[in-house]
Amino acid sequence: MEEKKAKKIYTLDEIKYNEENKTIAILSCIPIVGFILLLVEKDDQFVRYMGAQYTIIGVIQIVASIIIVLAPFIGLGTFILIVMGIVKITKGERYDIPFVSEWALKLMGAL
Repeated sequence: MEEKKAKKIYTLDEIKYNEENKTIAILSCIPIVGFILLLVEKDDQFVRYMGAQYTIIGVIQIVASIIIVLAPFIGLGTFILIVMGIVKITKGERYDIPFVSEWALKLMGAL
C-alpha cells in the first residue's frame, strides 16, 4: 500500500521575521532570486514566503510583458512592490502583497 504525504498548509501566523536572515530576505524580493530561495531554503519560512510572493509577481510580470500595452505599468508596479518589500524587511516587518500572499502560502505548501 502506497503512503501519501500530505501537503503542508501554511498560515501567516507561522511566518515570522528573522533578523539573522535579513539580507537573504531582502534578496528574496528579486523575483528570480526569490524563486531560487523558495526552492533551496528549508528552515526560514519568512524567506520562503517572501520568495514565493515575488516568484508569483515575477510570473505575472512575464505574462504581462507578452501583452505589450500592459508591460510598462506591470514593470513599474513590480519595481514598486520590490522596493516596498525591501523597505519593510529592513524595518523588520513582513510585507503581504495584496491578492498574492494567499497564493504564496499555497505555493510554499506545494514545494
